[in-house]
Amino acid sequence: MNRLTTKKTLKEILAAYDRQIRNDMGFWIKYRPSRWADLLPEKFIRPLLTFIKTKGGKKFVLILVFLLSLIFVGVIPTLNFIWSNIFRIWWILLVIPLVYWTLAITSVYSRVLIQGIFEFSRAILRDLK
Repeated sequence: MNRLTTKKTLKEILAAYDRQIRNDMGFWIKYRPSRWADLLPEKFIRPLLTFIKTKGGKKFVLILVFLLSLIFVGVIPTLNFIWSNIFRIWWILLVIPLVYWTLAITSVYSRVLIQGIFEFSRAILRDLK
């Protein structure tokens, strides 16, 4: 069957989001911050630890961790979500103005038609008197 012609059920959509969340959680568990030291060269770890023990180092690391967590936990998943749902979003951006203009044009022309019908019926009723 063609993928574009089949409709996804709510259960399939939720299962897809569940798989994505599990994949993301697996990534963050595998590359959690406590294992980042394994990625650094051995001669870089000791000066880094002595820098972190200073007051300015603690403040720097705290701000750095905060900014990185905002980027990785907030910005990147949001952009990923927007990119994966962009085609659904552009439908919303297309449908809302179309519905608005359809209602606006319909209300204007229906008002004009109703006024025309009333004028026509008044003219006929005047002629019948």
